[in-house]
Amino acid sequence: MKFDLAYFESPFKKPYSVGSTTLAMRCGVMVRCTKGSRTGFGEVAPLQGFHRESLDESLASLQEAIRNHSTPMVRSAAFGLSCAVETALANKRFGFGDPAPSGSIGINAFFSGGARDAKAAHTAGEFDGFKTIKIKIGRGKPVDDLRTIHTILGLVDDDVRIRLDGNRRMTLATAERLLSRVDASRVDYVEEPLKDHADLSELARRVGMVMAIDESLHLEVPIEEVLGAPGVEVQVVKPSLLGALEEVESVVTRGRIHGMDTVLSTAVDSSYTIALVARMATALGVGDRDHGLGTAGLFASEFVTPASISNGLMEIAPNLPVPQLDFVPAAQFVLPAARSMS
Repeated sequence: MKFDLAYFESPFKKPYSVGSTTLAMRCGVMVRCTKGSRTGFGEVAPLQGFHRESLDESLASLQEAIRNHSTPMVRSAAFGLSCAVETALANKRFGFGDPAPSGSIGINAFFSGGARDAKAAHTAGEFDGFKTIKIKIGRGKPVDDLRTIHTILGLVDDDVRIRLDGNRRMTLATAERLLSRVDASRVDYVEEPLKDHADLSELARRVGMVMAIDESLHLEVPIEEVLGAPGVEVQVVKPSLLGALEEVESVVTRGRIHGMDTVLSTAVDSSYTIALVARMATALGVGDRDHGLGTAGLFASEFVTPASISNGLMEIAPNLPVPQLDFVPAAQFVLPAARSMS
């Protein structure tokens, strides 16, 4: 196998916040794997403020693994290299055979903002056709979160359900006060609202809502406390945070053993990676859920054409997109000194 690398920058339409970090650009490295007449691609792009590793650390791990014919120690690098190899091999185990079966998968709309932003998003048609909407909560005052939630529920059809993502920011008491004032029948699940994941089952009991785990899957916490616990019924899996594709498959299987549904998502990755994960959803047997793959609209431009989305469904194209980037041999690749970081 031959490996080449290319640097990319994808500008956001407007500054994107990750915790206390605000980004103007999404930066990363694409891996191209060539085996015979076939090529495959994978994305190595740790998200600043989200992944633990930096892009420099990921690149160093990636290049070392390529030299040594091994698996990178850094997870985002392991993910990207694995994707490049398995797409070059057209591995049907992960849905990478060409052509892929035609079809589509459901995705949720993504919203991050306040009540006024929600009205503007609705007017712009950003919720049209979607059956589920993911809403960020826990970053400001609970009263503002509640106003935003009620605004969105009042704007969309009655059969639309919401997913509330708290990013482990709230205490049990704060989350209970907020969620007890939301119609539980309109909530698909509440994703990691609590600082202590061990309290998720108790929160589910108190508010009558399904809880989902996300950060707990890749943080160093005793995940066994919540796998299959009463009321904790969904796991949100971000592949680039887990590592090689075999590890992603293992986490999906483990969740299934514990009676948990899986929703696949990305860490604001490129439309190329979104296309891969859409195929994986079908191949891994979780294609019947709406997945968190609707973030391509955050970018002003990309190096591949985003998949078509209509009525909350993402088209699975028969062939994977080909990144339009300038590749150089992996051993010769260096990151640009003046790359955009924010």
